[in-house]
Amino acid sequence: MAEDLPLIVSKAVKDSLKKLQEENSALKESNLITRAEAEKLSCNLLMTEQEHSRLEDAMDAELRSTRKEASDLRQKLHLQVQEKIDLESKLVPYRLKVADLEAARKADAAKMENLEKRSADREVLLGKVEKERDNAIPELAKAREEATKIAAKLPQARDEGKKAAEDLARAREEKEELKKQAQ
Repeated sequence: MAEDLPLIVSKAVKDSLKKLQEENSALKESNLITRAEAEKLSCNLLMTEQEHSRLEDAMDAELRSTRKEASDLRQKLHLQVQEKIDLESKLVPYRLKVADLEAARKADAAKMENLEKRSADREVLLGKVEKERDNAIPELAKAREEATKIAAKLPQARDEGKKAAEDLARAREEKEELKKQAQ
């Protein structure tokens, strides 16, 4: 048995060594798989970091673009507000002028209404006067005829008036003479 001990130990050491080599081989294989997975994860992480960096750069560019657009829009808004203020400052005098013209139009409308009323009254009055004139024309014609007749009689009446005046003068003279004679 003592002779068998080195053989048993040697066999046990060989068995142990074989088991250790198998375990070592299994661990190496496992280590290779783990390294491959680690490299795969490292590669995935690198790709994720690159994607993240690309997205971050894109978002930064978009943010810069958005800020520039916002700045441009603020500037446009400011210009439009300024333009609105300028237009309103030009518009206010026109609004005042329109209000004045509207007031003048209303006043003119009232005057026009008054003038139309007066014109209608005058037309009515003119109609009455024309009617009276038309009614007076025959009377005027009669008066002219009478005036013509009287005018025709006027020289005769003058002659008679002269004769009457001469007769009166003679009568006064005779009266004076008679007074003188009576005295």
